[in-house]
Amino acid sequence: MKKKPIVFILALVCLLVIPGSAKKEDFSKNWIKGVELIITDTEKTEFEKLKKDKEREAFIQLFWAKRDPTPRTEHNEFKEEHYRRLEYVEENFIYGYNKGVQTDQGKVYVRLGNPLKVFHQGANTEVWVYPTPSWIEYPKETFNLVFGNDGTGFVLDRTRTEARLIQALYSFPEAVLLYPDITAVPEYKQIKAFSPDSFEGKLIQQVESLGENVIQIPFEHRVLFTKAENLSSYLTFLFKIEPQTKIPDKLTIFGRLKSETYSMDFRREKELTTENDYIFSQVGMPVLPGEYELFIGLSTKDEKTYSLKKGKIRIPNFWTRGFAISSLIASPEVKARESFREKEFNIFSVGSYSLSPRFSQEYTKEQALNIFYYIYNFVIDSDQNCSLLVEFEIHFGEQVFKLNPQKVQKKLEGAMLLEGTQIPLAALPESGEYTFVIKITDEVTNNSASQRMTFTVL
Repeated sequence: MKKKPIVFILALVCLLVIPGSAKKEDFSKNWIKGVELIITDTEKTEFEKLKKDKEREAFIQLFWAKRDPTPRTEHNEFKEEHYRRLEYVEENFIYGYNKGVQTDQGKVYVRLGNPLKVFHQGANTEVWVYPTPSWIEYPKETFNLVFGNDGTGFVLDRTRTEARLIQALYSFPEAVLLYPDITAVPEYKQIKAFSPDSFEGKLIQQVESLGENVIQIPFEHRVLFTKAENLSSYLTFLFKIEPQTKIPDKLTIFGRLKSETYSMDFRREKELTTENDYIFSQVGMPVLPGEYELFIGLSTKDEKTYSLKKGKIRIPNFWTRGFAISSLIASPEVKARESFREKEFNIFSVGSYSLSPRFSQEYTKEQALNIFYYIYNFVIDSDQNCSLLVEFEIHFGEQVFKLNPQKVQKKLEGAMLLEGTQIPLAALPESGEYTFVIKITDEVTNNSASQRMTFTVL
């Protein structure tokens, strides 16, 4: 008599629990089904292991962030275009029981979008012409995919389509993974812009409208780039300021970076140091990669003496899959780094070393040229080892001096590496301007990157 209520309760529990579990499983299956042409095998395995809704939601947000071409905006154009294409193929590619991404043409359309041109060769052959994207290694500006009608619909004709193009389609999930190394969805602080009535805002408006720089404090600047966090690159400005009797120990460095979709204002009060016969300062900040219109200026604290220059700047993107090297960081003096708790990023603090900050690359023969650089996005083999060949050259007029190459083979966990070299300048033949060239080859992929810098031996 007592068993009936227990059965009823168990049945009720099943009714309450099973639909919820089924909904979660259905959600997971439907999401995977919607991204099956763009998800990597590793990502799919990782997602299928997740048990909690919060974990799945976090994974999906990061999945789309890794493919977002404009991470600084609220819209993810890649995601929006992907679902638009899915909807299109479901409505337009139907062959018997197969429809949408079950068809070859549907698969191609989701990956490559609308073809540049379609032409027919008889009743049973369609040729789709596409512009060649950068991720497909193909020597021509366009390529053809040939579809033949086998009676059930148009299928990709593997006898009349080049094998390397077919293979490239399978590499699509890796190709669209723009930022594979990020571990959290990027968040950018709201940057407070200069008010139009502020000193900086008025001066920028003046230079922008008149097209003329304002120079009361003569200065030069150059830039160095390294990789930052959150999909940014770290931009460091180095300043060479001509000595003037009324310049205080500190100056305000300010400016604006402006693109079509993004604007960033910055203002820092910086201490000045004397280097040889000029005054030196630096300021740095993380900036999203891209092409910018640049306004860069200096002012005294009372804003009575100032300068502002206008120009253009391109911030490189170290977050793509492309093998890359940072700017070369050079100095004649290197010592052990005393503190690792600095208030802000200092490009002259490299690993366990501290470099003497420099603007002008001028050296005496008694000094050494110490050069440091970061290497990004190399490939690590299954044993977590990298294999890099580093080659050095020094150019002097038409003369080229080749230095001994270095092999870098290390066990690493990430795709970033700090390296350096030292060149005794006494070995160079005479005074004058030289160019140092470094070329690094990832021997796993055979991809190469290079950087160069000029320096003067006095």
